[in-house]
Amino acid sequence: MAKKVAPENGSPAAGLRVSDEAVRRATGRGWEEWIRWLDERGAADRSHQEIVALLREQGGVESGWWQQMVTVGYERAKGRRVEGQTADTGFQIGVSRTIPLPVDEVWRRLTGPDGVRAWLGDAPTLRFEPGEQYCLDDGTTGEVRVAVAGDRLRVTRRPDGWARAATIQVRLAAKGEKTVVTFHEENLPSADEREARRAHYQAAFEAIFGG
Repeated sequence: MAKKVAPENGSPAAGLRVSDEAVRRATGRGWEEWIRWLDERGAADRSHQEIVALLREQGGVESGWWQQMVTVGYERAKGRRVEGQTADTGFQIGVSRTIPLPVDEVWRRLTGPDGVRAWLGDAPTLRFEPGEQYCLDDGTTGEVRVAVAGDRLRVTRRPDGWARAATIQVRLAAKGEKTVVTFHEENLPSADEREARRAHYQAAFEAIFGG
């Protein structure tokens, strides 16, 4: 019989700011259920990629993003990772907020000049079309990889001197007349940078949508 693992700080993925309710809504199981399910299939002795494959092939988790989130939450519950760190995407951070505005208005604010300046940097004329590139005054460069109006963005960000680019994902989900907005960034080089980016996105929410 699989050993039941107690959740860490209320949830094995608390450091990723992914709630039990959110993971259940997206994947059909809460954190305790995923831990039991993965334990029963020997995931404690599997690699990160093997756990991802298990979730995809047997767990019914179709989203690559959620495959990673559940895997990281499980690995943290097992004490295998530093908070916010994954095997393939370095340190990562996710910050979400429910905004009392419809999706179209939220998208307009996020992609308008002031919104872009708040969450990405001083690139107010950037067009959100795949392949569009930008360069900030501080030497940061990047490229738009995915842009689906009213739904999601994926943009790379490589500050001057970094060995590899980070990837920012912005996701919108309608919730009645409200919108859940999530900023997720991966491939960060350190835990300190992860915390700096958490503060950055919290400030961006304030700047774009107010308190």
